[in-house]
Amino acid sequence: MHGEPPLTGVRILDLSRVVAGPYCTQILSDLGADVWKIEHPDRGDDTRAWGPVMAGDQSAYFLAVNRGKRSLGVDLKSEAGAALIRDLAEHADLVVENFLPGKLESMGLGFDALRARNPRLCLLSITAFGQSGPLADEPGYDLVVQGYGGVMAVTGPTDGAPHRVGLPIVDLSAGIYAATAALAGLRAAERDGVGQRIDVSLFACHLAWLANVGSNALVSGEPTPRYGNAHANVAPYEPVEADDGWMLLAVGNDRQWGRLLGLPGFGGLAQPQWATNDGRVGDRDALIEALAPILRERSRAEWLTDFKAARVPCGPILRPDEALAHPQTAALGMVHRVQHPSAGPLSLVGSPLGFSGTPVAAVTPPPRLGEGGDGLLRDILKLDDDALAGLRSRGAIR
Repeated sequence: MHGEPPLTGVRILDLSRVVAGPYCTQILSDLGADVWKIEHPDRGDDTRAWGPVMAGDQSAYFLAVNRGKRSLGVDLKSEAGAALIRDLAEHADLVVENFLPGKLESMGLGFDALRARNPRLCLLSITAFGQSGPLADEPGYDLVVQGYGGVMAVTGPTDGAPHRVGLPIVDLSAGIYAATAALAGLRAAERDGVGQRIDVSLFACHLAWLANVGSNALVSGEPTPRYGNAHANVAPYEPVEADDGWMLLAVGNDRQWGRLLGLPGFGGLAQPQWATNDGRVGDRDALIEALAPILRERSRAEWLTDFKAARVPCGPILRPDEALAHPQTAALGMVHRVQHPSAGPLSLVGSPLGFSGTPVAAVTPPPRLGEGGDGLLRDILKLDDDALAGLRSRGAIR
C-alpha cells in the first residue's frame, strides 16, 4: 500500500533560475512539493534559450531541471508584481532564490518582508560565494567557481591545460546540498513554529566535496598534484587499455589486488613493492607500465568477464547515450516517457530516490512559460478572472 509522496502539502515559492536553484526545487518537486516557478514574464528562465539541443520550442537544458513545477511569469520590478510575490509568500512554506546578495531586499522582497505575515516561512538563498566576504558580490557561474574551488586544478592530464568537469558539477552539487538544507529548515520550522534564513553557496559546497583531495591538502600542507585519470590514494584505479579500447580497473584494496594476481597472466606482478596499496600508489607509474602489456593481450569484453568473475571492480566507459540505454538504467526506472503539450513525446531522467511507502511524484513535463500560473493564483490566492485581467493590464504577470 503506497501513500502520497513525502512532501505532499509543502508549498515552495521558487524565485530561482538557471541551474542550482531549479535543480534544488526539482528534487523537492520529485518528493511531492508544489513548486511555484516564478519567471521573467517575457523571456522566462535563462535556460529556456540554452540550445542548440531543442525539443520543439523547449531547450533540453531547461527540461533537465524543471519537471513537475507550475510556471508564473511575474515582473518583480513592478509594485503589483512584488505585492503578488508577498501575497504568495504568505501561503508558502519555503522560498528559494539565487539573486545576488541584497537584490531581493532592494525590491522589497527580502526575508523580513516575505515572512512578515508568515512567521514559519523559510527562505533559502543560493549564492556564488555567500552573503559576506571579498567575493560575495561575484556572480555565480559554475565554471568560475570550479576555478576558485580547486577541482579544475586537479582535473585533466598531468601536463597541459586544466580541465573543467564535463558537467555543471558545482551547480548540481549545490542544488543537492540546498535541497538537504531545505528539508532540515522545513523540519525545524514544523518543530519550532518559526522559519529561518538558510544560506548555501556554490563555493562552500565545492569546498565540502573536495573530500579526500581537500583532506590530503590540509594534512600534507603541500600543493595538490594533478593525477590525470589516476586516484590520489588508490592504485591501480584508472582507465586501462585492452587490445580493442579502454576500460576501467578499480582495485580498491589489497584483497582485490590479491584476486587480480590470481588471474592468469598477472602472477608476475606479485612484487613486494606492490603488495600494499601504499606501495602501489608510491610506485604507480611503474605498476601501470607493467600492467599495460598484459592488458593489451585480450579484448575489453574478455577482461571484464574475468575481472567480474574474480570480484575485481571494473567496468566499461560508456557515453551518456549508452548509459541511458543500459539495461540497468531500465531496471531502475530512471528514464520516463512523457507527453509535452508543445514538444510532443519526451524522454526525461527521473528521480534516483526510492521509498517503500511514500513514492516520489509521477514524472510530469517541465512547464511552458506561464503554464499553470492562472491555476496557481486561483488555487492559492483565490483570484477570479477580473483580478487576473487586472494584473495583466498592469504588466505584473504574463
